[in-house]
Amino acid sequence: MRRFPPAVFAVACVAAYLVAPLAHTSDFPTRPFNPVQLENALPGTGDWQVASPSQPRTPIELYTGKTSVTPGDAVELHVSAPAGSRYRVSVYRIGWYGGSGGRLIDCSPDCAGDKLGRSFPAPPADPANRIIRAAGWPVTDRLTVGSSWSSGYYVARAVITQGQSAGSDAAAYFVVRAHAGNRSALLVQVPVNTWQAYNPWGGASLYNFNSDGDRPATAVSFDRPSTFLWQTPLGWEVQLVRFLERAGYDVTYQADNDTDTDPTSLTAHRAVIVPGHSEYWTKGMRDAFDAALAAGTNLAFFGANNGYWQVRYADGGRTLVGWKSPDDPEPDPALKTMLFRELQPPRFECELEGVQHQGAFRHPGDPPVDYVVTSAGAGDPWLAGTGLTAGTTLPDLVGREWDSIPAALPAGCVKPGLVVLLHHEGAPGNADAVRWTAASGARVFAAGSLQFSWALDDYGTRNAGHSQGADPRVQALVANVLLDLQRPQAPAAVTPEAAALMALIGTAGLTPVTRLPGQQPRASTLSGLRPARRHAPESGLRPARRHAPESGPRRGKPLRRNGA
Repeated sequence: MRRFPPAVFAVACVAAYLVAPLAHTSDFPTRPFNPVQLENALPGTGDWQVASPSQPRTPIELYTGKTSVTPGDAVELHVSAPAGSRYRVSVYRIGWYGGSGGRLIDCSPDCAGDKLGRSFPAPPADPANRIIRAAGWPVTDRLTVGSSWSSGYYVARAVITQGQSAGSDAAAYFVVRAHAGNRSALLVQVPVNTWQAYNPWGGASLYNFNSDGDRPATAVSFDRPSTFLWQTPLGWEVQLVRFLERAGYDVTYQADNDTDTDPTSLTAHRAVIVPGHSEYWTKGMRDAFDAALAAGTNLAFFGANNGYWQVRYADGGRTLVGWKSPDDPEPDPALKTMLFRELQPPRFECELEGVQHQGAFRHPGDPPVDYVVTSAGAGDPWLAGTGLTAGTTLPDLVGREWDSIPAALPAGCVKPGLVVLLHHEGAPGNADAVRWTAASGARVFAAGSLQFSWALDDYGTRNAGHSQGADPRVQALVANVLLDLQRPQAPAAVTPEAAALMALIGTAGLTPVTRLPGQQPRASTLSGLRPARRHAPESGLRPARRHAPESGPRRGKPLRRNGA
C-alpha cells in the first residue's frame, strides 16, 4: 500500500499563501496553522470524483464496515466486482485543495497495482419483516487510518482496471474523526443516517418511491452499497465543505452515530454545524443538541428538514430503524420511530432551530424559488459589509426542501429577539433563514433551505439545474456568521476584526474569497472548480427532474410514510 508523508513543515509556507489563522478565544489551542489549512496546502487531484452513475447498480460495488473512524482504526472495505475482473480502491479526502476538491491518501492493493475481483450476491429479501439486512460480504480490502489522515469527509473509489467492465467505478463515503483532544473551534456533524434512509440497495429504503412494490422498509443496514447518490455528500454538503476548507476554518468532522455515542462531544467545540439534509436523528442526538444549546454551544444549520424523523440504532449501531409510525413495536414511547413533533410529549424542531419543515418542496417543473433579504435582516450585524440590502433577491436558493416559522408557534418555539434574515413568501410554502439567541447565550443560525449552500460553492449545482454561481454576498454573510459563532459571547455588532475580514472576502461586485490577511489577491473565485472532462457527470449528479420523487409527496401536511 502506498503511503504519503505528512510533509507538514515543508508546506507551512504554502499554507501561509492559501489561508491565515483564525482568531480563537483563550480556551482553544493557538497554533500557527490549523490542520485544515495545512491539509489543503498539499497537492490535490480531481480523480476522487466518481464517473459512473449509481442508478441502476454499477458492475462494481462497495461499502465500508464503519461510518466513521479515527487514526489507528482500520477501514474495512467490502468490494464486489465481476468474476475475472481486476480492480483497485483509492481513498481520497474531500476538501478544497486549490480547487481540485480531493487528495489521494492511500490505495489497495497499492496505487499502481490491482487485484482479482470476486462477485458477491445481495442478501435474500425479507419482505415479511420489511428489513433490509446487511449485504454480508467479506472484507476484501483493509487500510489503516494513519496519523496524517486529517479529520474530514473521505471517499473510497473502486475502479475496475481490467475486464469487460473496465473503467466502471463506485464510491463509498465515510468520516475520519479527529484525534482525541483536538478541540477544533467548529465541528461538522455529517448526516450519515439520512444517506442510508434514502438508500434503496437490496430492494427498499425507508421510502416507498424507490422501494420494490412501493413498500418501504422499517429498518435498513449501513452495511450495504449505496445506489441513491443524491443523498450523499454531493447534493447539499460538499459545497459547504469546500467553502469551509478553502477559507481555512478550524474544523473537524464526526458522524451522526458519533454524537449518539458521545453526546458531550458537541460541547468540546465553540460551534456545531449541521450541513445539508440531516433529516434522521436518534433520541440521543436530539438530547445532545438540546444539552449543548443549554450549555452555550453555538449551532448552525446550513440545510433544512433537520431532526425531523426520530430513528434508533440496532445491531451495534449498524442498522437504522425507522417505522415512521406509532405502530413501532418499541415499548418505550420516548424511543418510537416517528416524527419528533408527534412524540408524547412532542419535541418540535423549532424549539432547537427556530424554524421547522412544514411540507414545502419544489416539485419537477416548479419555477425557481428565491430568498429575499428582509428589512430586519438588512440591519442585522451579520449582514454588515455583505452588500445585501432590504429587498435583495437571492435567486434559486430556496429548495429542494425548506423550513419556515410555524404560523401557530408551539410555546417552546417562541424565540424573543429572533431575526428573520431571509424570507420567501408564497407557494409552494414560505421559507425563513433566521438567527436567535438562547437563554444560555448561545447563538443559533438556521438557513432554512437545502440549497442555501449552493451560494457558497457551485460544485455540481449546474447539473442539478441551478444556473447561478457562488454568490460573494452570501459568502460574506456566512463568514460573518462563523466569526460570530466562534466567540463565547455575542458581540453587539460585527467587530473590527470581522469587518476587516469582510472587506477582504469582498461584497457584491468584488472578487470573493480570494485572499485573507497577509496574502496577495488572486483572480480565482470560490466557484472556479470544474471537474476534469473524464468526470463530466460530476459524480453522477443529474438534473433535478431525474430525481423528482426523491422525498415523496410534499404538498399539504407531511405524510408519515412518504413525507420529508
